[in-house]
Amino acid sequence: MHRRLRLGLIPLGGDTGATERVQAFADAFASVVGQPIELHKAGDYRALVTAIDQGLVDFAWLPPLSAARVVRSGSAAPAAIAVRNGTTSYMTGLLTMRSGKVKTLADLRGVRAAWVDRESASGYVVIRAALRAKGVSLVDAFRDEIFVRSHAEVARALRNGDADVGATCFNFVSGSVEIARSGYKDEGGLPHDAVDIVAHAGPIPSDLFAVHTSLGPKMIEAVQHALVEARPAAVHELAKDLMHADGFGRPARAHMRMIEALYELLDEPLSKR
Repeated sequence: MHRRLRLGLIPLGGDTGATERVQAFADAFASVVGQPIELHKAGDYRALVTAIDQGLVDFAWLPPLSAARVVRSGSAAPAAIAVRNGTTSYMTGLLTMRSGKVKTLADLRGVRAAWVDRESASGYVVIRAALRAKGVSLVDAFRDEIFVRSHAEVARALRNGDADVGATCFNFVSGSVEIARSGYKDEGGLPHDAVDIVAHAGPIPSDLFAVHTSLGPKMIEAVQHALVEARPAAVHELAKDLMHADGFGRPARAHMRMIEALYELLDEPLSKR
C-alpha cells in the first residue's frame, strides 16, 4: 500500500498558534490531494531538503535557498509563490544606523555584524556575495558576527548598539533605494528614517510551495487551483494565514531566473559566505 502523502515542515518551537495553523492547513489540503496528509517534521531546512530529495516529503513551504536546492536537484518543482505587500520578490540589504560610523563600503573594516541565519538568503548569503563582488574582503570587514535568527532581532541588534551593520529584507519604492516595506520595521521597532542602506542586492523570490516531481503536473495544477485561484477558498485562506501572505502567484520564468541565480551560492564554503 502506498504511504500517505506528507507535508514537510521544520520545528515550530513553542508557537502553539503556528502548530495549529499547520494542522488546519494540512487537514484542508487533504481535500485537494484526495487523501489524508501526514506531517513530516524535519530538524531544519537542510534536513527538509534532504527528505524531499529522498522522496520522504511530497509538499513543503520553502524559503528561496531551500527551493533552489530542490529545483536544482530535480526532486521538486515550485507550484505557488507567496505574494506579500503586492510583490512576489524582495531585496536584501546591509543596514546601519544613520547615527553610526559606517557610511560607505569603505567603512566596512572591523565592524560588528548581525545576520539572521547561515541559511537565510536575505539575512546572510546573498548580501555577502554582493559585498564580495564589490571587492569587499569579508574577513577584514567583519570583526564580530552574531546570528540572531530573525529579521526583527537584526533590527533590535542595530537599535540596541549590539551591531554596527545588519542584513535584512525589504522592498523598494518604484525602483528607488527608499525602503517602502520591510519585515523588521514593526517587529524590530526600528524606524526607516533611522537607518541607511550601505549595500543592497536582489531580487530574491518569496517563499515557494514545492511539489515533489513524482506527483506529476496534474498535482501541481491542483495545488495551483487551490493556492493561486482559491479553489477551494478555505485552503487558500488557511495557506495565507499560515504563510502570512496576501495571496499566491504562479511561479513565472522571472522567478525561476531568481532561483537559478542562487545556484552558485548554494555550495560555497562557509568561510567564503
